[in-house]
Amino acid sequence: MGRVSKMFLIINDANRGIREFCEPIEEILTGAGISFKTIEYEETLKTPMHDYRGILLSGSPRGDDIVDHHRPYFEWIRTCDRPVFGMCAGHHIVGSLYGAELLRSVEKEVGDCYVEIDYRDPVFAGLPDRFSVRQNHHDSITLPEGFVLLAHSEVCKVEAMKHRTRPIYTTQFHPELSNPEMIRNFIRIALACDK
Repeated sequence: MGRVSKMFLIINDANRGIREFCEPIEEILTGAGISFKTIEYEETLKTPMHDYRGILLSGSPRGDDIVDHHRPYFEWIRTCDRPVFGMCAGHHIVGSLYGAELLRSVEKEVGDCYVEIDYRDPVFAGLPDRFSVRQNHHDSITLPEGFVLLAHSEVCKVEAMKHRTRPIYTTQFHPELSNPEMIRNFIRIALACDK
């Protein structure tokens, strides 16, 4: 088998044409000198995920049924061997795939707030144990089986998590808006993977 491309994939979890959560990710990857492709979530069923070095799942302003609606487009995450980073809606979708409970308007956070690191992972390189993040969510999730809690806030119990054996990361908050170093750290993690 040949070498894996260094290209990354961004999946837009918002409705087609709504790019407010993809554009900041694209800017971070461009600034890091990383080639990428952005697709709509409906395109995941015909996209060979193995062709990409890392995959980033954007947030979405859509609420209510997004997890139930989007889940069929993301079943590939269970078997994909590529590093994945899900943000906000991506966090909910990944959690749902692994059995997390979706909490509606129980841990709502909007604006800037602080999260605290529970488990020091390379994705937090350069960040202090407590740092400010940008939030914009009404829904949240419980910690699914097989995941390690990475961070929490005073309001939300699961702000960041990682799969125990696979390079799957998710955040409830929006690092693309306030903590670009986390995405750059994820890029380094993904590029270091041998597969």
